[in-house]
Amino acid sequence: MTTVISFIVVLGVLIFIHELGHFAVAKLGGVGVEKFSLGFGPRVIGVKRGETDYVLSLLPLGGYVKMVGESPSEDVPEEERARSFTYKPVWLRALIVAAGPFMNLVLAAVLIPAIFMIGTDVPAYLEKPALVGFVVPDKAGAAAGIKKGDRIESIDNEKIKTWEDLLARVAMNPGKPLALEVERGAAVVYVKLTPETSGDTGAGFAGLYPPMEPVIADVSDGYPAKEAGLRPGDRIVSIDGREITHWAELEDVIHKDGSKKTFAVLRGAEPLSLEITPKYNADMKVYLIGISRKESTVIRRYGFIEGVEKGFGAAVKMTVQLFVVIKGLVAGQYSLKTLGGPIMIAKEAGRAAKSGVSDILSLVAFLSLQLGIINLFPIPVLDGGHILFFGIEAAWRRPLSERFMAVAQQIGIALLVALMVLVTYNDILRLIG
Repeated sequence: MTTVISFIVVLGVLIFIHELGHFAVAKLGGVGVEKFSLGFGPRVIGVKRGETDYVLSLLPLGGYVKMVGESPSEDVPEEERARSFTYKPVWLRALIVAAGPFMNLVLAAVLIPAIFMIGTDVPAYLEKPALVGFVVPDKAGAAAGIKKGDRIESIDNEKIKTWEDLLARVAMNPGKPLALEVERGAAVVYVKLTPETSGDTGAGFAGLYPPMEPVIADVSDGYPAKEAGLRPGDRIVSIDGREITHWAELEDVIHKDGSKKTFAVLRGAEPLSLEITPKYNADMKVYLIGISRKESTVIRRYGFIEGVEKGFGAAVKMTVQLFVVIKGLVAGQYSLKTLGGPIMIAKEAGRAAKSGVSDILSLVAFLSLQLGIINLFPIPVLDGGHILFFGIEAAWRRPLSERFMAVAQQIGIALLVALMVLVTYNDILRLIG
């Protein structure tokens, strides 16, 4: 029940804000609004104020604002044309359409800084000294000669106090040689590190990780680990005789192949030996056994100015990541199976509601940002498609033909329906395992 209620609330907020944008600008522009509906389908409840019928409809997967003379083919009486959408200047029509996604972007811009001010969970290691727990072979850190157990003291003579300092300096300097002062036991050594450039984000990456004990926090149903008898709290000591002291080492061995492996496990004080054969995951393109670790976190709060700065940075990062994912989907780098729909959103809403206010606001902000950006894409049916048509109309100084508009809308609807079927199919597959 919590999941259903959370889903309706989250979706309701996104839809309301979006439609409110269309409604408010239409009213300000002198366009008559006949209906403001949250949801589609049969009317559940509503109230009429003036000319507008405010309605809550049965299906909560969207909403709409019905304006006077919205369709070019609609027969509008002479006396109503001054209040008709179709008879308004093209710039005002474009503004009314753009107001929906704009309001979603405004909501995200307000919520994201607020989340940082309320408090966010961050990995606890970010506040700890930059002690290296694992060095990825063949990456920049290994090439520089950094070893497990090293502590990074400074970069280019600038003091490094925490892992957050280290990651920030590395991320901001892709491809640029950095002079590191490293404490190695009782000695101090100096190395030259040139961070690699991440193909996804363009940020610097060195292949260095903090200490992460190979202790299991969760075991997934339907995977070999559970079938073999691994439990939360178990510590992996070795695999096929290779000592495991870090979670990354554990993943390195498991992800490589699907051969049967012997796991030496410590359960409390009791040593165990289990044979497990990793299972291939086609979406992630690696072998898995179905275990995960719990990241230790701390709550971090910021003041107004720093919260706004952090919020802006987070919004930019999410926007960039959205376009990276879209590019990856188009290029075939990511599987379409990774896409989620209403069921996934409902599950995430339920999880966020149980986690607290910060998580539910984070989900609303994340979805609102995505909804605002995607709705501006120049695709028929989406707001961006309408804005494109208005732009063409302004350039040609005449409206596009109704036939062209109808065909474009049908293509857009077909694409949207196909996408909804795909993401719902993916959701169902996840539900049934």
